[in-house]
Parts: sequence; structure tokens; C-alpha cells
Amino acid sequence: MSVDLHLHSTVSDGTVSPKELVARAAASGLRTIALADHDDASGIGEAREAARALGIALVPAIELTARVDPRPEGTVHILGFGIDPASEELCAVSRRNRIGKRAQIVSMVERLRARGIAIEDEEAGLDLPGDRYLGRNRIASALVARGLAKDRRRAFKRFLSPGREAYASPEVVSAEEAVSAIKAAGGIAVFAHPTADDLERHLGKLVKIGVEGIEVYRPHAQGQLLEKIERARERRSLLATGGSDWHGLYPSIPLGEWKMQEEKVRAFLDRLRP
Repeated sequence: MSVDLHLHSTVSDGTVSPKELVARAAASGLRTIALADHDDASGIGEAREAARALGIALVPAIELTARVDPRPEGTVHILGFGIDPASEELCAVSRRNRIGKRAQIVSMVERLRARGIAIEDEEAGLDLPGDRYLGRNRIASALVARGLAKDRRRAFKRFLSPGREAYASPEVVSAEEAVSAIKAAGGIAVFAHPTADDLERHLGKLVKIGVEGIEVYRPHAQGQLLEKIERARERRSLLATGGSDWHGLYPSIPLGEWKMQEEKVRAFLDRLRP
């Protein structure tokens, strides 16, 4: 059984609706998936209905941005799996993040404009309702369209990442608040896509506040990094998850090209199932 436990839709910064995402996943041979939009779980109902019709398993999930410490490198992503998307605490925390990220996007657009790069509100998503999720990918797309970067990854590297001139740090919830909200929603908290530095800086604290799993398997975790994550998981007796982190944005791989066998995350899926 093929599994991908980290997918995004247009509810956050993906390119296809929850319904279409599920249809594409089923067509690609995936049989268990997780919709884990950034700071917004409102697409889960639509995805669940589509998954039921197509006979695949949907894990309701969310990816919360959170602050472990005040430094720019102190921002992490925490996945919540098996959540109730209607949980009041989770909805409140998610909305706070979305509002904070909107302020981040406003600041970054202003910094780019001060450099003579006139990003329009519509390009950045600032014409959308105030509590709609906004991410840096929209600005990256605008920079690519202007010929200022070859692709979105290079746009991030040149303009939008911490330490770059246009970067502004988002005001987001603490890691403690994120984990508390996930647990209040009946979910399991998982450290998303850690780097080697993340393992050193943040994993210990996240485990202390209740993170129970770590995203081990993903397209960019190979070689020494994969070995480090696996060792860290074993040392702390964490659950293993994995996913492609698919958004549908070039140069992402096609949906379903990366997948894993259920056996790799069997213990995690067994915890989720009643």
C-alpha cells in the first residue's frame, strides 16, 4: 500500500483543490494520504468526501508554523495528524498564524518595493480576505515572472529566506501553543522536515513539550541526513512519518512519483487507527 503523509492544497499554498488533490493521488496509485495544509484545516471536509468516494484513506492533518526561540532559525513546522479540524483551540491558533503571516507578507512586499521591485497586492495575495493563508511562494512566483530568479527555489535563496534583504520574520505561535492545539484536537504532533541543524537545535525541546514523531522519509532526506534523522528517531523512541511535501509548484516532482510503502510508517498509522 503506497503512502504519502504530507500534501498541500489551495487552502494554503498548493496549486490544486482538496478534491482534485485526492483524485490525483488516487490516480497515481497512492492509497493513504494526509492533507496537511499550512495553518488551515478547512479543506479536510472536502478531501474526506472525495477520498471516501474514491476508496482511499485520508488522514486529517495540518502543518503549523511555530517558534521554538526568537531567532529567525528558531521557526519550525509541526505537523498534526489525526486532528479534529473543528477544534476551537486548533482553529484559534491557526488563525493567529495566518494573520501573523499576512503581516509578514506585507513587510516583505514593502521591502521589495523599496528596492524598486513593484510587487502588486494581487500577486502577493494581499487582495484576499484578511484571515486567508498567505505564503512566500506567491512572491517567489512574481519574482520568477519578472526574470529576477530562474525558479522559486532561487527566488527564496536570493530574496525571501532568513538573512536576505527582503525577509521579514513572521509573528507565529510558540511551539508549546502549537503542540497544545494539536493535542486538544486529538492529534499527534510530528516535527516536519528537519534539517541536520534542526535536529541539534530544536528536537530535544520539541520532544520535551510533547512532540511524538518526526518526519523521517521525504524526497530531500537522503544519505547522511536520512541516517541522522533515523538515529535521532531511534534514540528518542519517536514515531516515524514521511511525505513528499507536495505543493504542485515547479520544480516539485509530480504527485505520486515519490511514495513509500505503508510498512515504513506502520507503527504511526496503527496509532492513528481506532
